[in-house]
Amino acid sequence: MDRESLPTPPERSQRMREAAVLLPLVGLFLLLPPLIGLFAAPLDIGGVPLVVLYLFAVWLGLVIAAMRLGRALELAAPPDEPADPSA
Repeated sequence: MDRESLPTPPERSQRMREAAVLLPLVGLFLLLPPLIGLFAAPLDIGGVPLVVLYLFAVWLGLVIAAMRLGRALELAAPPDEPADPSA
């Protein structure tokens, strides 16, 4: 990959903000009843119902994605703009 195709810091910051808006929508989609219904089969894995494993996997994935996205947004913040809004 050549350097000219890499996004500039303002473009990267904008993409991270767009991803921050998209993440809750992805979470909402993954937790919609029709999609959860696909995992409501009478199947247990290690004594835990499949639907419970799905819900906790989605929750954990969203938490990790939000954590990584938050760190990336903090690093992508311009130096003249404080990363913490309360500062």
